[in-house]
Amino acid sequence: MKRRSRCRESRGWPRLGGWLLGPALALVAATVTATALLWRLPGPGVGSRGPEPVTPAVLQAAPGQGTRNAAPGSGTRGDRAVPGRLPDGLLAQVPPPPRLSARAAILMDWQTGQVLHAREALAPRPPASTTKILTALIALERGRLSDRVTISRRAAATPGSSMSLRAGEVYTLHDLLRGLLLRSGNDAAVAIAEHIAGSVEAFAALMNERARELGARQSRFLNPHGLHQPGHYSTAYDLALIARHALAHPVFADLVRQREALVGEGARTRVLSNTNRLLWHLPGADGVKTGTTSAAGECLVASATRPDPETGLEQKLIAVVLDADARWEDSAELLNWGFEHFRLVPVASPGDGLWEVPVRGGREPRIRVAPAAPLAVVVPRSLAGEPVLTLRLPPAAPAPVRPGTPLGTAEVAWGDWVLHQVPLVAAEEVVGAGWATWLVRPALPWLRWLGRQGWV
Repeated sequence: MKRRSRCRESRGWPRLGGWLLGPALALVAATVTATALLWRLPGPGVGSRGPEPVTPAVLQAAPGQGTRNAAPGSGTRGDRAVPGRLPDGLLAQVPPPPRLSARAAILMDWQTGQVLHAREALAPRPPASTTKILTALIALERGRLSDRVTISRRAAATPGSSMSLRAGEVYTLHDLLRGLLLRSGNDAAVAIAEHIAGSVEAFAALMNERARELGARQSRFLNPHGLHQPGHYSTAYDLALIARHALAHPVFADLVRQREALVGEGARTRVLSNTNRLLWHLPGADGVKTGTTSAAGECLVASATRPDPETGLEQKLIAVVLDADARWEDSAELLNWGFEHFRLVPVASPGDGLWEVPVRGGREPRIRVAPAAPLAVVVPRSLAGEPVLTLRLPPAAPAPVRPGTPLGTAEVAWGDWVLHQVPLVAAEEVVGAGWATWLVRPALPWLRWLGRQGWV
């Protein structure tokens, strides 16, 4: 009986706790309005302290004998104005690039966009069939590989390199892309342009619009194939930039690495061979596109991917040579030089939540941010030290915040050199808080305390 009595007494305490909860909440409610108003403001010190530089402990640079302080003006190779070009002080720590026959050239890291070498890279020049890189990218973005395309008389009659299309034939867009990128078919370029935009002229407008979106602002395209036409031009830098974006498309990357491909149906089935000889002769070669006209000379946009001999991390480089007397040798030597003397150092990936930003008016008080793209830097193999990561974040973000919303930038430096920046974006969603949230949030500590006491 005594045990039952004690049991009844213990059941009475929650009832007493419920009576106490009302006055406690009434006391809290007196401050709810002011708290709700203040909650929408960042408040003293919220976000006012900037993020401190972060040195990733896992990133250890390989030992080397390189010196950071180079003589003024030393190591100048190519155009200093080229976006993403490594500082002269870093370039001074590697042997000079190979002598090239090309009138314009560039070597770019695919993942970071950093430029390791540039020569007349911003000078407008006829791009010949390297134009077709952008043609293929737009076709992949706006069309479907299974689309059936009827070949027009204009497309079949296009002069120059050809995949031997006949008027009235029907091909899939996938087959036309094979003919465009492997065989460099001008007829395929016109057929694709007419299918995507209705006419060559309308497709050229799409090309210029897309080029500007990609940052290729020193280019003007008048046709989808690159046959010489006054006013049709690009630059080594712009072509590398377009190729970098195109190689991020898995279908494009798969097409340009193929040595041969089967196209057509029935009696018209045939094998097309790639015009890019590097695919047979250069280790790791996986693209991209040849180009030749009397006005442009011999051109080549080439890419190769190789594992780092020390870390095993794969690195892809893009080389562009325009108007070259020896495009195969130029491209191979430039790519080999890049792999031999530079290494890729990863810092963070889009899946990493690097920092948190306060949220004003949200159901959650903070939100995680992450880099919008893989964050890495390319440095000379001889460079000692390690990267320093600095995050530049806003004081607070107003709710609602959707995933992918820009929220600052991440900056990677090595010594005194800022080498790379990428946008930071919201890694999750925070919805706006309703009035119920404003009323309940100040009372949550009391409710948790009462819960720990067993009263609620």
